[in-house]
Amino acid sequence: MKKIIFVVITLVLSLTLGAFIEMNDIVPAFPEEEQGAIESAVIQGAIYFLQAKSQADLLLAEVEKSAKQPLNYSSALICTEKAIAELEKSINEYHQAITCAKRAGYVNDVIQKFKNFNYDGFASENKLNRDIMAVVKAYFFGGNIIGVYQQYVEYLGEILITLHLIKDKLTADLLPDISLSWQLLQQFSRASLFGNYCTLTATTILSIQ
Repeated sequence: MKKIIFVVITLVLSLTLGAFIEMNDIVPAFPEEEQGAIESAVIQGAIYFLQAKSQADLLLAEVEKSAKQPLNYSSALICTEKAIAELEKSINEYHQAITCAKRAGYVNDVIQKFKNFNYDGFASENKLNRDIMAVVKAYFFGGNIIGVYQQYVEYLGEILITLHLIKDKLTADLLPDISLSWQLLQQFSRASLFGNYCTLTATTILSIQ
């Protein structure tokens, strides 16, 4: 059963991460002269996130192997430390994007499009997860685009906490509780879906003439 859960959630992540890297589609909400800096930081943040996720997958593969053989603590710890390093860099990039966005302010005409959009109808039509879409709607409908980046940083911070808990166990040569692995998978999935839904929604909104 544990292996089945691992495979299913990994498939979900694989299907959603491709669209996540286009989260920069939200930048038209900011003045044109600031879009480049915001977009660059968001793209780089996405790259670091994907690299962190790749290392986390390797970590979870080591944990999965421990179901039939002793855990390779050295390999698992290396993957964990690399995931932490990449995630910290991702968070730093998003902080830069937030700083640039606060300095830039919004393009009012674009923000009005976000406020007038039918989020519930869009979620129903595209069969999106209602809980995650509700978070996206709260920010977009309120015209709080910067809040989207801040929420994402919060999600990444929660993943970072879990990775540090796993690192502490591995450093002590202790097998991390399986609940930490489940938590890590769920947190990566939530962050990925949130980024994906922001992209899907923003792209649709901005295409409206």
